[in-house]
Amino acid sequence: MFLVSGGLPASAHVRDSTGYSDITANGAEVSYALSLEYEMLARAVDLGPEALSASDDSQRRAVLVAATGNLEAYLSERVTIFLDGALCKPALEGTAIRSREEVPYAELDLAYDCGGSSGSYLVKYGVFSAGDAAADDHSNIVEYSLGGHEGQTVLDSGHTEFTAGGGSVVTAAARFGAMGVEHILSGLDHVLFVVALALGAATLRSLLGVVSMFTLAHSATLISALLGWISVPSEVVEPLIALSIAFVAIENLLGATRRRLPVVFVFGLLHGLGFAGSLRVTEDFSWSLATSLLSFNAGIEAGQALLLLAAFPLILLVRRSGWSVPVLRGATVAVTAVGLFWFIERFLFA
Repeated sequence: MFLVSGGLPASAHVRDSTGYSDITANGAEVSYALSLEYEMLARAVDLGPEALSASDDSQRRAVLVAATGNLEAYLSERVTIFLDGALCKPALEGTAIRSREEVPYAELDLAYDCGGSSGSYLVKYGVFSAGDAAADDHSNIVEYSLGGHEGQTVLDSGHTEFTAGGGSVVTAAARFGAMGVEHILSGLDHVLFVVALALGAATLRSLLGVVSMFTLAHSATLISALLGWISVPSEVVEPLIALSIAFVAIENLLGATRRRLPVVFVFGLLHGLGFAGSLRVTEDFSWSLATSLLSFNAGIEAGQALLLLAAFPLILLVRRSGWSVPVLRGATVAVTAVGLFWFIERFLFA
């Protein structure tokens, strides 16, 4: 894992993107409010260099208006709705720009003529697929009220469609939980931080102590950030997350782990803000939202547990061998170097 980490891009994250959908049936028409990251959309639809160089919302809005035809063609192929198996006719009725956590989003108002007011609705979603070369990973958080059914779900490359009324609270919770697992395991900086904690833990008891403190801290800031109670720019959070990896690894080398719990708590607060950046939920509180957030957090804990179950027994096995000192110190030095490299890259070039 350490050899692989040295050869990966400095960002430590795939370029992921979160979209939002609010779908409502109004008689024979379905209103679909779709919110997508402006930069990703501009790349996917190939709106040209002027779209990417737009410096303010008015310029971005002008680009969207000028490209209405291209946008409508792109979305009509990738966002489709069926009523009882019949394809609904799409139209792009309006565009706007909105900032979510200081990131420009394109607000796209779609209308679908379904020719009926009741039945079974099937929604298929393929925005920012691999062929678009716009995002490494894209997910869309959906709120819907269709055919007398209301709910929330998540669409991504592995789940590209849903049927209104075909899911449940348990299904939605499972999808958000899976997002949490995927996020921590695909974010190499979070993985290396947990590995650094495992390298510094001499016993299972000490490992459980620091992991519990990390969980408490990042859960607090994750939920608070997603509910909009706190907001810290990613330009501040991401370099400090990288620095946290190097700091913990250096403490392992120096043997200064007696103050580990407060250190882990402080850094856990930062990692929680990093976890929240992948979801950016900004809606008002509801029980459905609470269930989704708790499920997302539970998924992060499950991914963290899977990681530790794989790493810690191996670390204990190495400790009992005759070559434990050079191997564990070499691994810790590698983690330190990667953390410092990421810190410098994010601090200077963010």
